[in-house]
Amino acid sequence: MRLTERAGALCVTILFAGLFMVALPEAAQAADPQWRPTYDLAMRWVNFIILVAVIVKYAKEPIKDFLKLQKSDITSEIGELETEKARIISQIKAVKKKGAESRTHFKELKDRLIAQGETRKQQIVEQARQQSKIMLEETRRKMENRITQARAGLKLELLDMAIDQAMAKLPDIMTAKDAQHLLDDYMSGLHD
Repeated sequence: MRLTERAGALCVTILFAGLFMVALPEAAQAADPQWRPTYDLAMRWVNFIILVAVIVKYAKEPIKDFLKLQKSDITSEIGELETEKARIISQIKAVKKKGAESRTHFKELKDRLIAQGETRKQQIVEQARQQSKIMLEETRRKMENRITQARAGLKLELLDMAIDQAMAKLPDIMTAKDAQHLLDDYMSGLHD
């Protein structure tokens, strides 16, 4: 309480000094013309002190309340921002984790696809080998068939040539007795 009593007494003193200076401006003018700037400066200070005294006297509690309210508002806003920051950080961590999982999944998928590709490649190579083997075998068989057909055709040609030569030479060499002997052999072979 002593502090407020002293402040009140100081305010009253300043108020009377200000009233005195305001009430007696002619005295200030009559004394010395060069005293006017000092008077104006003193009046500015008096006005400032009065304003501060009025603010302290009547606006002290509302300003305190306003500042407390601002403090609580700012504190709650900071709390909300901290909560939002924590939420965003957790989301960032979740996104980073998902990104890492996605990279791992992508690598696994890539490795699996490469392995499947290698397996498929081996299958295709094996199929190609089998097909080439089958084609070579088929070509070999066709060649053997052609060779067999060519041999048979050659044998037939040789037989035809031999028959033609025999037919050309036999009438000169074979007699009726030889023909009868051949016919008897053939007939006896049929009866057995």
